[in-house]
Parts: sequence; structure tokens; C-alpha cells
Amino acid sequence: MGSDANIEVEELSKEINYGGEVNVNRITDKWKISLTGRIDERLRRTIQKVPRVDENGAPVLDENGNQFIDEIENSFDVSEFGFSHQLVKSISPQWSYGYDIAGRQNTRFNYQFQTSFRPAVEYNFFPESVQNSRFLRVNYGVEVRNNRYVEETISGVIEETRFLHSLRVSLGLNQRWGNLEVGYRLRNYLDDFSSWSTGLNISAEVRVTGNFSFFMRVEGNYVQDQIYLASGDFTEQDILSGRVTLPSAYTIDSRFGFNYRFGSNLNNFVNRRFFGRANFVGND
Repeated sequence: MGSDANIEVEELSKEINYGGEVNVNRITDKWKISLTGRIDERLRRTIQKVPRVDENGAPVLDENGNQFIDEIENSFDVSEFGFSHQLVKSISPQWSYGYDIAGRQNTRFNYQFQTSFRPAVEYNFFPESVQNSRFLRVNYGVEVRNNRYVEETISGVIEETRFLHSLRVSLGLNQRWGNLEVGYRLRNYLDDFSSWSTGLNISAEVRVTGNFSFFMRVEGNYVQDQIYLASGDFTEQDILSGRVTLPSAYTIDSRFGFNYRFGSNLNNFVNRRFFGRANFVGND
């Protein structure tokens, strides 16, 4: 379990972010069961100083000849809530099957609430006996999603149920110098093959000395399936505050930093089946 918060205050603005999460996992060589929940809330208040004018556009002055300045308060609230459940069963050293169940509210992506169910099968080209050093997994699943939107979408709907399928490939190498993981995803809607997206991510951790290491992660997606985009015009404040998402043909995300590991360096992987889904956590 965990929780976090931060507060930023300036003369004309105030922003409060807080959230919490819970993770429950049970992992054996035959079963993998997980349950995760996360909630985030962002509250932003800004004060905009606007010179006062009359109906003809002329400045309105006080008795000293100074123009009146009105203070207009703007409020922007962004909510995110999500949960997920995964169950995976190993049926052979290389085959496994299972499902993912997820739900989320994300007003920035126009989701009042989204639920999804994705059964899938996965094949590992390497046996589980060598998963600590390398794995190459191919995961295929069919998913059903029910979307309820905050605003009417560009397609003119406020609620819809869609079917899609996706292929995910994950390659992992764990060597003395560190580890490298590469993930690829291809996804499209079954009722509209023009709505599709594909993505590639690369993450690497290089061990410098002992338990100290640097890591890097880069993810890029080519997006042609932003069915959640809200219709209508939005103000500049809506866009700058991040309350809405604009159309985009691609997304790129990168992170880097360092880690210090306490404990055994040998305890790196435990039942990595269905790990490919975790590689893509943006607006999947």
C-alpha cells in the first residue's frame, strides 16, 4: 500500500495533487494472480487578472484614473482512478493462458469510466528454466471494452462497446552487465481496421558497480485510434491545464535515472508470464 501528495502555491495559482495505491500479488511457478488499484486527483486553481472595460470596450477607471482590474478564478479538476486484475495459468514450460480485467476513470482522456476484459494466450520461445537470463514471449488476446465518456466524442457517441485484438512481443536479456528489455505492440479495433496503433519500447539497466546501476526507458507509439477524443471547442485554459487531450499522431515518453538494489542480485524474475502488458501503461 502507498500514498503520495504534493502542493504547489504561487501568487496567482495553487495546485494540489494526491493519490494512493494498493497492490496484492500471489505468484508461484504455476499461477500468477494480481490485483491493483490506484487513485489520483489534481486540483488546480488560478486567478486571472482582467482589465475592466465597458460595453464599448473603453477602460473603466476609478476616481484616481486607474483602470479597474478584475480577478477571475478558474478551477480545473483532473481525476484518475483505476484498478486491474490479472490471472495467469502455466500449462507447459512454454505455454500459458489467462486474462486481464481493468477499469479506469480518466477525465483527461475523456473517460467517465472504462471497463475491459482481455483473455489471451502466450508462448515463450525459451523454457522457463532459463527465464532468469533470457525470454522471448509472444502474447495474443482479444479484448472487449465498454467506454462511457465525459463529453460526446468526435464520433458523436457518449457510450460504446468495442472489440479489439492485440499482439504483444517481449524480449528480455539479463546478463552480468545488467538487463535489456524490448517490447512491441500492435493493436486495432475489429470493427474498424483503420483504427489501430503500434508501439515500441526499450528499457535498459546497466550495472556500474555492485548494486548501483543506471536505467533508461524510451517508449514511442504511432496512434490512429484516438476514439476517446471529445468533440467541440476548448479554451486555451482547458488545454494548458491538461484537462483535455488533443489529437496526436504519435506519443513519445522517456525516463532515466539510477537504482541501488538491496538484497540478492539473483532474485530478478519470478514468473514473467504475461509481462508484455506491463510494458505499455500510457493510454493503452
